[in-house]
Order: sequence, then structure tokens, then C-alpha cells
Amino acid sequence: MKGMNKKTAREKSRGLYFGRVSFRGFGGFQEKMITELLESGIVLRRVKTNGSEMSGEVSPLDYYTAASAARRNGVRLRAGQRRGLYFTLCRYKSRVGLYIGALVFALMLSAFQSRVEAITIEGDVSRGQILAILKENGIEEGADKYSLKMSRAEQQIMLEVEDCSWVDVSCVGFRVNVRVEKGTPKPEMEEDTPRNIVASRAAVIVEQTVREGASAVTVGSGVPEGALLVSGTVPDGGENVLFVRADAEIIGEFTETQEFYVPYNETIRRADGEQTKFSYLVFNDDEYPLFFGNASVPDAVYSEETALVHIFGAEMPFRIKTGTYTAYRDIGVTRSADDCRRELERLKTDHEQNFYSEYEIASAEEKYLPDDGGIRLVVEYKLRGDIAKPVAIEMGEWFDG
Repeated sequence: MKGMNKKTAREKSRGLYFGRVSFRGFGGFQEKMITELLESGIVLRRVKTNGSEMSGEVSPLDYYTAASAARRNGVRLRAGQRRGLYFTLCRYKSRVGLYIGALVFALMLSAFQSRVEAITIEGDVSRGQILAILKENGIEEGADKYSLKMSRAEQQIMLEVEDCSWVDVSCVGFRVNVRVEKGTPKPEMEEDTPRNIVASRAAVIVEQTVREGASAVTVGSGVPEGALLVSGTVPDGGENVLFVRADAEIIGEFTETQEFYVPYNETIRRADGEQTKFSYLVFNDDEYPLFFGNASVPDAVYSEETALVHIFGAEMPFRIKTGTYTAYRDIGVTRSADDCRRELERLKTDHEQNFYSEYEIASAEEKYLPDDGGIRLVVEYKLRGDIAKPVAIEMGEWFDG
């Protein structure tokens, strides 16, 4: 009985979100009526059919649509219990002062909730680094919470925080919450596991420091990718072979060629145009739009934020979700030769930071190749770095061989 009382209370509270009208239908093509309503986007609740009779619930704004569908399909529809906020407001529609007071309260609430008052950061990260990234995206204490670039901040944190695997930046009421999770580091082989060292890529050996194991290469020799560099099988001076955990630093030198191209004239699409916002009242799994029409903007980037609502310090059981559509803008860019060269240098620097941070750039020979449409930059890199890659020795396969 206690469980039933909780269920009944929950059902009653759900009816207060906006409003519901229960109905009963008799005769006609009931299934066809239900299908027609569902195809038109009408939400029906607690629909039941029993022979020639059906029942269900629908929102007050959709009841007239349901009645029209019933007439078209020969169903006699009868309205039953009416409940919810919509009908409560209808009973007080003549009390103008009540609505004015509610409007003033809503404006005050909006004003108090429109600024960031605190920032919380969760995760094993540098708070100073995260705050600096947030500030670059307009997220700081005192900022207007509707102008926060949260999606851009998330992307920047993913790029700049080492080993970052997941990040969430959200605004809850007047508080910005940042949660950063790092990826689980790849487990290393057990300390006593025998292993070889192989080449992670094709290169010329320029330096080697072998701490354990037997070197299989000499300085100045070239090796293909996957070639054995240091063996974990070492003779003991007699007829036996010892298996050790090879350990070494093998510096290899290799070349790579990269091309970058920047046109003189280009059309760039940027998602920084006009912003259109749509707000919803969210209660449990239900969402109620606080606008008229369709929440859709073509050719735009969509992002959304959900904020809790506090009244006099108490957290309310509902939330406000704001969906933002940021329109793309087509920007025509005309560059001079110097502009192209500066952009090419930027592309080159970004590439080096993203892909060559673990290597020493011994040299980088640049060739600028202009044509009628733009300028191409060809860079031939000579790189140096540790190419040692540990690989466990499969004991069974070794003995079988």
C-alpha cells in the first residue's frame, strides 16, 4: 500500500507540470485516430483500448487537435478530469496582480541567476591551467552565463591538458562545474617479463645506449620498422641462453616530407554568426518549451546547457535547459603573398607541435612554390628521436622455434 501511495503521489505531481486532460473515446476507427495523432507529433499518455472504448491523456493545447482527429475518424470523444498548472492559472485569470507579481519575481530570479558566482574544478589537473583556458573562453566569476563558450572551452581543454580523455563544462545555476578525466595509462609489462627492443619506425641509428640485453645494430646502420635493435636473449658464456628484460635508448634519424597549401582567395565557414536560443522547463523526463513554434535553425551548430534553479537558496525540482543554435557565416578571405606565407608558417608550426613534439628537428628545408591560386610550402624534415619499442618475448614460441 505504501508503494501505491507513492505512485499515486507521483502521478498527481506529474499532472502539475503544465496540464493534462483525460479523455474517453467510443466507436469509430480508434487505432487510426491514435496513429494520426502520433504521426503529427502529439504526445499521448496512458492510452488504453478495450473493445469499442479507449482512454488516455493529452495536454490541454493538444486536446483540440485530438478532438478534430476523433471527428475525422468517427470517434466520439469525451473530456474527463482536467489537472495541472494550465487549469490552475485559468481559475485565476482575472487576478492581474498575481501575474504581475509572478512576472516581477521571474525577472528578479533571472537577474540573480544570470551571472557566474563560482567555478568548481574536479579531476587531477592544474587548477591554474583550467582557469586560464576558461578565461580565454569568457568563463570567469562575474561573467554573463548566457555568453559562456562552454563547447569551445571543452575542446581547448581536450587539446591542452595532457592525457585528457573526457571533459565536461556545464553551468548549474550560478555555478560553473568543470570535470576532467584522464585516460588510464597503458600498463607496463611486468618487471620480470623478458623482452626485446624493436624499431618503432624506419631510421638510421645515430646513437645507442644499451643498459640490458645484446645490441643487434651498429651506429650508422639503417633499420626498417619492426627490426630487432636489442635482443633479450643473451648467451651465458656456455651453451645456455639467458632471457633478460632488454632496456635501451636508441636514437634514430629519419626524414619526412610535409606539404601545406594556402590559396589567395578562399571562403571560410565559421560558426560565429547570429545565435538563436530556445529554453525549456525540464522536470524529470519531461520537457516543456518556453517558446512558440519549432526549435530548429538550419545551417547552424547546436549546443545546449542545463541549469538548476534556486529560489532563496533552495534548489527547485525543475531545471532550465537552453538550446543555442549558432549560425554559420561564409567569410570571403583575400590574402596577399605575405599573408599566405604567414598562414603557411602557422600551419607548419601547428603540425610540428602536434606531431613532432617527441622528436628533435635536426633540420627543416623549406620550399615555397607559388602558383596562380596560392602558395604551396614543401618542408623536408630531418628528425631525431628514440625509436626503441619494447616487445615481450613469447617464451612458448621461442622454444617451439
